[in-house]
Amino acid sequence: METDEFVGLTRRWPVLDALRAGPLDRRDLQERVGVSRPTIHRQVRALGEDGLVTKRNGTFALTPVGELAATEFSRTFEVMDAVSTLGQVVRWLPVAEFDFEFDRLRHAEVTLPRLNDPFAPTRRMLRTIHGADHVRMVTYTFLPEGDPAARRCFVEERQFFEGVLDPTLVGTLLEDPASAAHLRELLTRGARITVAPEPVPIVLTSADEQVVIGAVDDDGSPRGLIVTDDEVIRAWAEETVDDYLARAEQLGAEDVSARAATTDGGS
Repeated sequence: METDEFVGLTRRWPVLDALRAGPLDRRDLQERVGVSRPTIHRQVRALGEDGLVTKRNGTFALTPVGELAATEFSRTFEVMDAVSTLGQVVRWLPVAEFDFEFDRLRHAEVTLPRLNDPFAPTRRMLRTIHGADHVRMVTYTFLPEGDPAARRCFVEERQFFEGVLDPTLVGTLLEDPASAAHLRELLTRGARITVAPEPVPIVLTSADEQVVIGAVDDDGSPRGLIVTDDEVIRAWAEETVDDYLARAEQLGAEDVSARAATTDGGS
């Protein structure tokens, strides 16, 4: 197919898409596509000349080739939508840590901050964690301590939680009395929290069957959140968490109290 033919089909794609649900007469098709009568006439005629659309008993319908074209164009547009969305967060993703082909993210759900909802990625993270029974995490940032939803997510008694925290993050949490108390509460309730021996370059969560990858900028602000249930990515996520856990130092409630006291200048 020549480039100009592809461009022409792209312009006439709304007609193919409208007819995927079944035959339509000219008026219904025109209303569905939202163009003028002369325009719908030209587009249908061109699609008919290409063997993609046929007219029978006053209605237009896709030919078998037209159905194939509509399906493939739909897939193409879905991929391009995914590429466009991922392109907005890729600069903040830990791509160097990915041991899987990047195109496996093409069907992932991507949540971006919006003008009227800058913390949409954080809220999506909370929903994912709150709905899971088994949560595993490797991270250099943490959910806002003052958010009641964040506290509910991490103190549910029924929920299994284990995480590997960046050493700098742990120090930051222990400097704040409320955060230190939160860590103690988690540990008292049976959570497994460990400290990585070196800086952690990733924000990764495995929540039951879903994997969550955070896109965070240099200032620690959420720039996007990727959620996927891709089997290959799930296997990578579990292996990544296992690897960090194997090298991390276990944190206990007594350790939190001792470190917090040291941070406060106590004995």
